[in-house]
Amino acid sequence: MTVPPRTGCSGPPAPPAAPEVPYGGDLPADPDVPCGRDLPAGPVVPYRRDVPAAPAVLHGGDLPGPAVGTLGEALLRAVRSPHGVVLVDRDGTATRRTYRELYDDAARVRAGLAGAGARPGTRVILRTAEAADLLAAFWACVLGGMVPLPVSRDTGADAVEEAAAAVGEAWLVGDALPAGLSARVRPLGPVRALRAAGAGVPSAPPVTARPDDLAVLTLTSGSGGRPKAVPLTHRHVLSRARATALARGLGTRTRSLNWMPLDHVSGIVMFHVRDVLLSCHQVHADTAWVRADPLRWLDLADSERIDTTWAPNPAFAVLVDRLAREPHRDWDLSGLRYVMNGGAPVKDRVVRQFVAALGRYGLPPDAVHPGWGMPETASGVVDSVFTPGGGPPRRFVPVGVPHPGVSVRVVDERGEVLPTGVVGRLQVTGAPVVHAYLEDGAVRRAPLSADGWLVTDDLAYVADGELVVTGRADGLVELNGAEWYGHEIEDAVEELPCVLPASAVARPVPVGAGEDGEGGPAGPAVFFRPRPGVPPGTAEVRVRERLRSRFGAEAVRVRALAEHELPRTATGKLRRSELAARLPDARCPAAAEAPRTEGPT
Repeated sequence: MTVPPRTGCSGPPAPPAAPEVPYGGDLPADPDVPCGRDLPAGPVVPYRRDVPAAPAVLHGGDLPGPAVGTLGEALLRAVRSPHGVVLVDRDGTATRRTYRELYDDAARVRAGLAGAGARPGTRVILRTAEAADLLAAFWACVLGGMVPLPVSRDTGADAVEEAAAAVGEAWLVGDALPAGLSARVRPLGPVRALRAAGAGVPSAPPVTARPDDLAVLTLTSGSGGRPKAVPLTHRHVLSRARATALARGLGTRTRSLNWMPLDHVSGIVMFHVRDVLLSCHQVHADTAWVRADPLRWLDLADSERIDTTWAPNPAFAVLVDRLAREPHRDWDLSGLRYVMNGGAPVKDRVVRQFVAALGRYGLPPDAVHPGWGMPETASGVVDSVFTPGGGPPRRFVPVGVPHPGVSVRVVDERGEVLPTGVVGRLQVTGAPVVHAYLEDGAVRRAPLSADGWLVTDDLAYVADGELVVTGRADGLVELNGAEWYGHEIEDAVEELPCVLPASAVARPVPVGAGEDGEGGPAGPAVFFRPRPGVPPGTAEVRVRERLRSRFGAEAVRVRALAEHELPRTATGKLRRSELAARLPDARCPAAAEAPRTEGPT
């Protein structure tokens, strides 16, 4: 049975879905979720004022202070632990080092940095392909009072310049450094050279730091496409780590696995620093090595007896697809109890498939934890326990309750708190939340409410005591007079047997647009990758049929792409803004073109 879209968010009900795949909602709210936002929308169903409703505010409760106040103190405490870090490189080779060995390595690199003239407060861009070198340089900066800014190993000269411009000026550490850099960037060479220069230098005690001193910088998108830096203090990072540990019962016996890049906030802050604070066993695998064979994720989880791991929702979909073709594994996943799903919209259909597929290997049915966070909150600060329930897949999956020390609320366009069950703008406050950015070398105020809550770009509502994030405010696409989030259209496309999982992108574009992008009302353009052996033209026809049957969409631009034409981030997420630049080239059925029938991609 098809459940129509909730008219408060998406306009009039959509036509019936294709019969072979049920779709729709069973949200734990009224059949109509009114919309309290100032965005284009279809008819809004007024909220029933005769039914009392609590305000859409959730509090995570008090956060006890951490046992240590700075990252350096956390590493010094971890040195006394028997545990450490396992690094799996791009060839699948594992290297094990204790926290004592990590500290000693960082101390040598710190001495090399100091010998080169780096002083406390210096911003240091870390660009290296070796995880061991990145961690050594990261902790060298922490111990020396410098501020690390990890960036991708593939960052070119222009991006390095933009990163340095965001923080004013910076030193650059890493391999094969790009040439032609301006005076605002001071190249220092590879970590191995700094390590060699610091060898034999007496180890100095860590620089005294305060909880509100800068600990690490991470980049996020800024105005005009230029990056800005999120300045995370020791308090931001450690309070988030402490809160997660309290919320999910993590401790010294935790055994964690991360395969997202260590130059990303999720890898370095959400997992690595948290696990240093816990003094627990942690494993980090090369992202490209796992993406080449997604089943390696769970091979490692089995061999390292992992209980805590994470990935964005597209990775869940890709793993399920791969496992269906190679089901003969002898994993024991009964110890996995905290599998975080965040960083992208969580899809009920995908998580159900993941839980069902891995149940035969012992995965507990309550192991998956949808969550929400952002660089400005030092990564994830809200999560839940996934419960599939019965009936058709839910349109939106609850992401849960805030961790201790964090509060969230949903407001209207005037900043007034909405009742539960009403969609509006998501705001967040608490110990891990930043209130400013570094942009063009200056401190810029983050978007804050009058009473100091951080205003996000996400839309959400509260139901049954949990936060439900519906999508980004700029991610709405109009189809047949109704509004849908781009991720909903993408999920419908990826349900098709002819489309590979985690390959679809839906973006709004004027339906009658020409090469200049001008035209009529905004409609969707959909990019995707067909499965091997499926002619692109045939797949495009099937995608248009799905959009017509599911959403009532007639004029839709559709284009099948090869994998090398799908730009991705370091974490594997599709770069939607880059694909948006190709929108005028997408094929529109209004042009009455014959389907392409060339061979498989």
